[in-house]
Parts: sequence; C-alpha cells; structure tokens
Amino acid sequence: MCGRFVQRPILDFGLPSLVDLAPALAEIPPSYNLAPTQRASVILDRGTGRQVSRLAWGLLPSWAKARSLQGSTFNARIETVATKNAFRAAFKRRRCLVPMAGYYEWSISDVDGKKDPWFIHADGPLWAAGLWEDASPLLADDNLGTFTIITGDSSGVSADIHDRMPVWIDLGQLDAWLTAEPDDAMAMLLASKVPAMAAYRVSRAVNTPRNNTEQLLQPVG
Repeated sequence: MCGRFVQRPILDFGLPSLVDLAPALAEIPPSYNLAPTQRASVILDRGTGRQVSRLAWGLLPSWAKARSLQGSTFNARIETVATKNAFRAAFKRRRCLVPMAGYYEWSISDVDGKKDPWFIHADGPLWAAGLWEDASPLLADDNLGTFTIITGDSSGVSADIHDRMPVWIDLGQLDAWLTAEPDDAMAMLLASKVPAMAAYRVSRAVNTPRNNTEQLLQPVG
C-alpha cells in the first residue's frame, strides 16, 4: 500500500515535453507527511489539456454517500482497479499522475515491536499512477475532486519493507496514460518498470500525520 508520501516543488524533471506544466510543478506546496483525506497535487486532464490540480486523497465516486469511504479508497489495487465498483468508472475515463519526492512504509522493530517508518525515494521525482473524480458534495465547497494511487506488488528495495508499492508511470507515457483505452492503460500498468530507489529509516514522528516538517526526512539509527 501507499499510506503516506512526500511532495515538494519540482524544479528540474528532465523532460522537455512537460515544459507546459513547469510553472505549476515548481509551485507544488511542500508537504512532508501527506496522509489520506489531505490535498495533494496531481497531473490530470479535465478535457481542456494537462494541468496540475489540488485534490483530496481518497477517491469519492459520484455515488458515495459518506466521506468515510476515503478511508478505504486512497489506494486502488492493480488486480481489481478495472472492475471494483469504486474505481472502474474512473479507470475508464479519469486517470492521473501523482508526483512524489518519495513515500513512507513501515517495518516492525526487533527491539520494541513498534512501527519504524522508512523513507523510500529515487534520485529524482517519482510518478505514481492514479485515478481521479470530480468535486464531491461530501467535501468542502472549494474542493476540486479526489484521487487514489494505484498499487501493485513490491520489488526492489521496497520489497524488503512492504509487499505493496505504487505503480510507476514513465513520464514519456504521460499523455498515453491519461487518454488510453482501458485495455491499453492496463497494459501500461502491467509493463511498469520500477525505478532505482533507496530507503532509509526515519523518525517515528512520521507516524503522526500532524507532524509535517522537512526534518522528518532526516535518517535515524
């Protein structure tokens, strides 16, 4: 799963084809401990071209009757994303990309049995596959919509910490991911390659969502 992640302004992402989004990516508000229901920046297309939009984490489909559904829709499993009722409509028509500076997963300490957070990151930004929905009447009037992050089996350094991880999209496939037919989009997910990443243990202060400072990224132990 992916239950917390980090976003920072993206000043250099190395792909000229995203030059149209460069100003918006450079203005992403820094957040060092994003948790479900909080707002994050995602790349999507509302039918007027690519844009960076601030959405609440935890997908609320149009039929949702309670905001509490966000507690179970902040991740969508690759195995069921195309068929599960909460996600299938968005998978057909409303896909997005979630930029990350990294994300957190937890292991159980051999010393005291408590949860130790690890920060998993790459040399540059990570781009997670996601889905989005339009503004929900269950949220504040100024909300622009909701999103979820698609997850699959872990591999690489992440597999040593948790059995699930976000599914990554290569930036060269951004337009295809946003607009492809569902079968082609699924093929992209299944063919996703895991970027080279590293992980280190960080403070247990990450365990409390209200803690949100750059200091959380400092290695411990």
